[in-house]
Amino acid sequence: MNLKIATAALLVGTLLLADQVFADCPGPFMRDVKRAYENAKSAESQGRKEDALFFYHGAEGEVCEGPNPYEADAAKRAAPLALELGAAAEKRGDFEKAERLYDAGGQFIAADRAFIQTVRAKPDDPGTYQGALEHFRGRGETWFAANNAAAMKAAGAYTPDPKLVAEVNAMPAKGIERATQKEASNFNEEYLKDYVQMMQSRPDDATDATAIQKMIGAQQAFTQKWKTDDMVKVSRDALNNLRMWGLTVQDQKLAATVAAKVAQLSDQRATTLRQKFAGAPKLLEDAMDYYRVPASDNQKVEVHVAAVRSQSLKLGDDANAKNRYSLAAAYYEVADADDKAEAVRQRGQQAAMQKMQPSIDQMRKQAEALQTQYGDPAKVAEMQRQAEAARKAMQKQQATSKANNKKSAADLEKELGL
Repeated sequence: MNLKIATAALLVGTLLLADQVFADCPGPFMRDVKRAYENAKSAESQGRKEDALFFYHGAEGEVCEGPNPYEADAAKRAAPLALELGAAAEKRGDFEKAERLYDAGGQFIAADRAFIQTVRAKPDDPGTYQGALEHFRGRGETWFAANNAAAMKAAGAYTPDPKLVAEVNAMPAKGIERATQKEASNFNEEYLKDYVQMMQSRPDDATDATAIQKMIGAQQAFTQKWKTDDMVKVSRDALNNLRMWGLTVQDQKLAATVAAKVAQLSDQRATTLRQKFAGAPKLLEDAMDYYRVPASDNQKVEVHVAAVRSQSLKLGDDANAKNRYSLAAAYYEVADADDKAEAVRQRGQQAAMQKMQPSIDQMRKQAEALQTQYGDPAKVAEMQRQAEAARKAMQKQQATSKANNKKSAADLEKELGL
């Protein structure tokens, strides 16, 4: 009796312990992989190969209850499906999908081949480099082989290709070189000089046809000469890209060199814009953006930005004193002096209205004269009578002309004996 009770207690304890173990296991459970395996076989029998592949992949791996009896066969069936579907996606140029398909079937060598194509498509993106670095680093870990043992057994052994790893490791140096060249080639002082001249040609008098024509000519000449985007923005974007490479690169010495280079170039570009090309308000805005690029010392940046705003405010006052209303408003906006910008715009509108007032008065007089003329019923009736008489005269003239044409034709026929 006591033995039965002890055995029962042990059984209950074991079941309770098992329940506790399963409760602590997040999954998957045996029922999950069984369902995935059955779904995979059903999809494959119906010709839904891609669904089958991912269902087979879902049937692989460990389960909470212990060994997974479906894993080996699922991996064996997934491997050829991955080769077929991945190759088709690769042929279409859809390398991201090809990588996912190859990976699902344990075809890791082929997956890396597709993956590196996506990396090569973005050689100047530090984020792409970071993702590639983690990709190959993870695949070289022992846990990767352990977690994918069944897939490798079905599809073949795998280790990351050293050539691909070396290609990824070389990305930062090449990306830094390209970003440096791009930044230098787009910060063009001749372009900046032409841009300032174009902005200075903008008239403040909307009634000055000659000045407006001159402005249009200057804009067309600038566009034809510089068939490109905003070169200052391209330069600054390249500088930001250089900064990101410095933050991403693994070599700390190279990272420090890049950071110093970015800080130096940012300061140089901003200073050049302030000292030589302040004639265009936008370029002062660009100078502030250059100061912000390093993003390392916010207090220093704020000092520089405040100096640019002060410079813009003074230039706005100078332009305002010369009645350059649009130019002054643009400078005030850079200086963050919105009230002054609005005030000078209103001054410009008032000046334009005063200059246009004589023309407005003349148009008003003409409108009043027309209203007076067409407001008199007798005059309107007389104009209608004259119009009707003119219409009748025209009809009579057309009828006479038609009759004469017929007569002339008849005479000609008679003369010719027809």
